Amino acid sequence: MSRLVQCDAFIRQRLAADFASLKYACPQGLYVAPVPDEPLLWTGVLFVSRGPYTNAILRFEIAFTHDFPDRAPTVTINSDVFHPLVTPLTTYTYTGQDSGTETVSAADQARLPPGGVSLRHGFPEWFTEPPSSDNMGLVAGDGESGMQARARHATDQAEAPPASSHTQQERQSPHIVEVLQYLRVIFSSEAVLDTVPLEAAANSGAWHAWKSYRVRQQGHQASNMSPARKAIPSPVERSTSPKQQPGGARRPGDWNWQGVWEDRVRKIIQASITEQSLYGGGDGDVVSLQLLDVNVSVF
Repeated sequence: MSRLVQCDAFIRQRLAADFASLKYACPQGLYVAPVPDEPLLWTGVLFVSRGPYTNAILRFEIAFTHDFPDRAPTVTINSDVFHPLVTPLTTYTYTGQDSGTETVSAADQARLPPGGVSLRHGFPEWFTEPPSSDNMGLVAGDGESGMQARARHATDQAEAPPASSHTQQERQSPHIVEVLQYLRVIFSSEAVLDTVPLEAAANSGAWHAWKSYRVRQQGHQASNMSPARKAIPSPVERSTSPKQQPGGARRPGDWNWQGVWEDRVRKIIQASITEQSLYGGGDGDVVSLQLLDVNVSVF
């Protein structure tokens, strides 16, 4: 127990120093603050100014573990987001391990909560070792709020044995500024989304929809450059054909994703900028937004 108290005091000092450094290094368009009485929890708002999610305003939370930065924090988007690296709010759990199969078991380890951001693609050094605890899943119990579940999740992870000192010396753990920068670019950079492999995706449907959208986008550009030349269909384009598996069901890669990305993202952006989403949190929001009535006078 004394070791846990010492770790808790150390991580509080570490997070306080990290938060102070954000005054000079916080990514543009991102605002974050610690949650009072929750030393291992930060909350923030991301304003997306470019890229596929332009004009979206997204609230998020970061739950740290007692052994941070040796173990990755849990980043959660509070609203429903259709993104290859974000688990849907309607999904029970998502495994952070190999996603080669189409099904996800509730008994899988290294689960992310609904709305959780997969950091595996951006920070593979945090996931080089398999989880050593069977209680790393994050599922809210009866009467337990999402914030309480995330705090319990961080406490449970502290019970897992830490990585060996030899392993920790071989790698340098990412800084929280890097995590915040990554959170910003995955919503504002098409190039970053293009590099995400399917096995690192937290939402395979969003991954397929994005790939289909990019193929059509590149096809339009190619047709404008050389109208007489017909592009060879890519595997993603071929996935729109009605090919079926032996059982009659089609895999997600064989579905018709045409128009899905544009429609879902447009609805998400619109939902994120409603008055209820922006100002409906009341006084409980640590990072609160206010609607200003600006009167402009012309002389």
